[in-house]
Amino acid sequence: MRTKVVDTLQDLLAMDSDLHADMAPILRYTRRRLEAVGMRVRQVGPQRYPALIATYGKNGMLFSGHLDTVPVGDNWTMFQGEVDGNRVYGRGTCDMKGACAAMIEAAGDLVEEDVPFGICLTTDEEEQMEGVDALIEEDAVRKAKGVLIMEPTDLAPAYREKGVFRFRLTTRGRAAHASQPWLGDDAILKMHYCLDRLLDLAEMSSQRSTGMTVCFSTIQGGNKNNVVSDHCTVEVDIRHPSTQTANDIEDIIVNRLRGEVYEMNIEYVLEAFESDPGSEISQVLSDFLGTDPIVVPYATEAPRFASVNPGVYICGPGDPHLAHTADEFVEIQELEEAHDMVVHLAKYVQG
Repeated sequence: MRTKVVDTLQDLLAMDSDLHADMAPILRYTRRRLEAVGMRVRQVGPQRYPALIATYGKNGMLFSGHLDTVPVGDNWTMFQGEVDGNRVYGRGTCDMKGACAAMIEAAGDLVEEDVPFGICLTTDEEEQMEGVDALIEEDAVRKAKGVLIMEPTDLAPAYREKGVFRFRLTTRGRAAHASQPWLGDDAILKMHYCLDRLLDLAEMSSQRSTGMTVCFSTIQGGNKNNVVSDHCTVEVDIRHPSTQTANDIEDIIVNRLRGEVYEMNIEYVLEAFESDPGSEISQVLSDFLGTDPIVVPYATEAPRFASVNPGVYICGPGDPHLAHTADEFVEIQELEEAHDMVVHLAKYVQG
């Protein structure tokens, strides 16, 4: 099984699947693999970033993952799919093609033992999460015994994650020759005043993993070095605990920026998620894996699934600190354990 799950992961890694890539090849591959073992597979959701839902039998455990990744990026010292000792390197090994490979390999074992189960795979989790909106309309999701989202947790059941509030700030000015800035109106300077109002929130965020965090993600402004800038935009990513809502976050930002001149466009909102760490399934996972429940700082599709199914859990292979980094990797042993976890949990819920 070790060789099989590594081979499957390498197959997935060989196919680019960031949001600028064509998702058709990785969808065809995954669909073919799942249909080959006897699962019924359907494609749902938006045409550009569809989702797959594969089922065998009815009302079993549902295992969820995403095939998309962030771009590979720079500063890698390892090749995509390279194996070194007990590690497989590559973009998505940890987040989260490794888990998808474990699901695909476990699917054949579960069908062979006639255990009902399902698998959901999306292709836009790293951005808008529109695929999961189509999945939650499916009876296979609503009637599942539970949904296990296999994001990287170092194989510890996670019971709490933060919400997401992303927005874009825009300031506008008037262009002029840089040698005569008094004739213009500097949009970058206006943005400086705005960001200064939020600076303490961002500085505090670099020192903590709990509570609200603020990240200035991108900034763009001006046209040329000798021209007063007539526009500036900044994208801001805020993560917040379940004690705060999107409205709370918006109020904080608006109050902080009172008196400044800007435009604010909210681009993405996802509520926080929290489950009971003492629930039966969480305890089953802890006992089987020998790990205690944890809290994760990132966001998953859990809140969307939880809107239609109360039994949502998060647990998967990979160190969450490695997600989106250069030389991202997953331990082969964790892939094997994830495979065994899928089989064990699917059998357990059937009694």
